[in-house]
Amino acid sequence: MDVVTHILVGACVAQIPSRSTRNNSTLNLGFCQRAMIGGIAAIFPDIDYLLFFWNPLEFAAYWHRAETHSLLLAPLWAWMLTKIWTLSHHFKQFRSLVFWICLLGLLSHSMIDSLTTYGTQWFAPLSDYRISWNLLFVLDGYFTICMIITFLWMYFRQNKNLALFVFLLPLSYLFFVHQIKHVAYQEITSNSIDKSSTVSLLPQPFSPLYWQLIRQNKDNINQAYLRVADDPIAPLISNLIGKKYYQDNFQPLRQLQWRNYSLTPKSLHLQAEASMVWHHESFRAFRDFAVYPIYYQHTKVGLDNCVWFSDLRYHWPDFLPSFRYGMCRDEGEIWTVHRMNYLTSDPVRLNQ
Repeated sequence: MDVVTHILVGACVAQIPSRSTRNNSTLNLGFCQRAMIGGIAAIFPDIDYLLFFWNPLEFAAYWHRAETHSLLLAPLWAWMLTKIWTLSHHFKQFRSLVFWICLLGLLSHSMIDSLTTYGTQWFAPLSDYRISWNLLFVLDGYFTICMIITFLWMYFRQNKNLALFVFLLPLSYLFFVHQIKHVAYQEITSNSIDKSSTVSLLPQPFSPLYWQLIRQNKDNINQAYLRVADDPIAPLISNLIGKKYYQDNFQPLRQLQWRNYSLTPKSLHLQAEASMVWHHESFRAFRDFAVYPIYYQHTKVGLDNCVWFSDLRYHWPDFLPSFRYGMCRDEGEIWTVHRMNYLTSDPVRLNQ
């Protein structure tokens, strides 16, 4: 999820821990102090983004949302953050309270990230299995608004007895999105002729009523964009960012427009190179990370011949796919791993 939402959730869960007691006296931190500690703890796990600059593909495949997002290691990170906070004399007497606030902030980050399609390694370093509930897009304005309302309610009321109750708003929104997805999934699978394919629904930008459908079997992947119902807010947002026809790509269930993809290019003379790149040892990280991998395209970059693949999780209408990796071969016949820039199709060679 985005930084603002993480901070808001961390600031809200920071209000939950009870006051500390010491020498028969009650110790407590103010609302804003708790919110500051919880908010910073809630964005700490994304410190792993520093590894992106070392190798973006290895980062995406193995390092991001791993150890710093682990539920198993959360107490360790909470202890470390507590040590930093208690370097200040003001917070020393609240050591136990600060620890619990940091722990809740860290856990909130992992839980919220698990709502997206990327997934989170809850049990790193013991397991690299990713938990992904595919409920929210990485930027979900409705959920963020729910958290803003929750934060403001807690700030103005500051009633400990209501600290958990006010979370009903964002939780209700998540339940609402889950029900939309569940109903859509039931309708799609019940009307599907091909019972051998698996069907997945992935959240899309701007609206909980927009979904990407992926129907996959052992040979092909089919993709369509579903509009469960009209959302009057989504067109306003898409127009604001210059995506005027974004919402037109989403169709009702009975009018879905399916697109066919595969790992193999249609042109016979390109298939050998594509297969060579896909199975190349240096391309292992992409194979390990991609959930719905597809062949993207061949390009010529100067004298280099490049073969590109993508992951359908990161295909959104009217946007360049954000996850495009491939290999380029120079005149010396040496294949090297490249990625495309997020906002353009310019290739960038990765560190090997």
